[in-house]
Amino acid sequence: MNHVISRIVVSNTGPMISALQSNCMHILLQLYDRIYIPVDEIQEYRKHGADQEIGKLIESGFIVVHQDFVPEENEAAKVIAAEIADHHLTREKNPEHHLPEAFAIVLMLGKSSQAVELLIDELAARDAAHRRKIPIIGFPGILVRACWQRIIEPEDVLLALTECQRQGTHYSTKLINEVYRSLKDSSKRL
Repeated sequence: MNHVISRIVVSNTGPMISALQSNCMHILLQLYDRIYIPVDEIQEYRKHGADQEIGKLIESGFIVVHQDFVPEENEAAKVIAAEIADHHLTREKNPEHHLPEAFAIVLMLGKSSQAVELLIDELAARDAAHRRKIPIIGFPGILVRACWQRIIEPEDVLLALTECQRQGTHYSTKLINEVYRSLKDSSKRL
């Protein structure tokens, strides 16, 4: 009996923007077969000037835009968005601002996407997903996974995260250094 491991995920804007900022989209293409995004994320990509690159990935079928949320899912997204807005780490307190990541969480909760994990970086949204027992990974974790699978080296992880930080992504220098040091230490033991 053949068991195929699903390589389908749901993503919000953060990890995808980071992959584009650091020229690491090839890593996502190697790790995943398909990425679902809620339709609300398209506006976020436009704001970041990434709509052309994302459009090409949509045309290729790698990214699938989910737009048909039923009323119950819309209501669930509003509840999750309010929860994210109310989180102590959230600066933007308007729930409407958090609908894209809320819809990504709702998409993970549904069974239609067959996704195995949620790609998300925002801490408050990660907490909301975690409370719902949704497997999550952020862009730094994706890079670590790629390093473990020998797709990239620890130095590539350091360069990618540093480039994202330089372009305004909120990865702390402490986080970047801890990830790099951990990867270097584990590669010495192999």
